Amino acid sequence: MVDNDAGARGARRRLSVEDRRSELLRACLHLIGTRPWDEVSMANVADAAGVSKPLLYHYFATKSDLYLATVAWAAEELRAATRPDPSLPVGPRMRAALDAHLDWIDDHALAYRAVIQGGISSDSRVHAIVERSRSEVADRLAEAFELSNLTAKQQITCRGWVGFLEAASLEWLNERPITKHELAQLLQHSINALFPHFRQHSRK
Repeated sequence: MVDNDAGARGARRRLSVEDRRSELLRACLHLIGTRPWDEVSMANVADAAGVSKPLLYHYFATKSDLYLATVAWAAEELRAATRPDPSLPVGPRMRAALDAHLDWIDDHALAYRAVIQGGISSDSRVHAIVERSRSEVADRLAEAFELSNLTAKQQITCRGWVGFLEAASLEWLNERPITKHELAQLLQHSINALFPHFRQHSRK
């Protein structure tokens, strides 16, 4: 008789350290989106990942460490997915990044909402991760439109648009009242309305 559990454990042992860590973080990200974080235990995460609790503790010493690592991992995944292609003209480059952003939040809707609006997002370390992500999006906008040494108005506009992107994404995730394509168009139109003026101004 084949011991399926033993086979599964063997498959788990063959994972690299990085792959195992990603597997644990992915399981945690799912749980963050499905219930309040204070109701999630390390045993819940271990069960979701199909590993033992001692193995989970081998990677993350505390529940807080696990949450922080999960948020950082998710932020990096989103940054990587939406990294602009510099070989494309500005318009297509921004649209590709927007499409990638919406695809990612669509796939991780509950977790995205939980990290931004709930969980322990008030934790200063979590807040710092989220703020770094916001700053990077603003920096990408400035780079795309060849803005350097931003004026106060330009800085406010870049950061304000990031807030609009976040709020629009969260609102869309509530009921998806329009298609993802329509939302991407709306976001692209907002970029077109704001940033060409600054690009022209920066070249005077």
